[in-house]
Amino acid sequence: MGKKVSAHRVKIHRQYTYEQASDELGVSIQTVRGWRKAGLHVLTGQKPHLILGMELKTFLKQRGQKAVRKLALDEFLCMACKGPRTAYGGMADYVAVNAQRGRLEALCGDCETPCGKFANPTTCAQLAGILTIAIRDARCP
Repeated sequence: MGKKVSAHRVKIHRQYTYEQASDELGVSIQTVRGWRKAGLHVLTGQKPHLILGMELKTFLKQRGQKAVRKLALDEFLCMACKGPRTAYGGMADYVAVNAQRGRLEALCGDCETPCGKFANPTTCAQLAGILTIAIRDARCP
């Protein structure tokens, strides 16, 4: 994962070469050229190639946004599969952090590695018809 590059230094009414863009943003020229492969629009009709400031700013803002994953009620985020998965065997454990919040932990239905999500007692009550939920004490493994 590369460093976060701020789009604040980019002027939207300017044109940049690869070198100018790299100097302005504090990254290497190869990084800027790699952005072209990642979807940055570059004017290639003449040499040197030019990058419109508006295009560069838009690209950096889109690149900086995190993807939001909304899980379904019965899904858990599996870090090994890198996606939403259902619980293996329809079973999960609820570990209370405090009275209002806790963590649902289960095994991934695909790869059988630990996965989980944060939940509250109301969510556990809704899931009771779908999953078998065991309530565990946070101090006991």
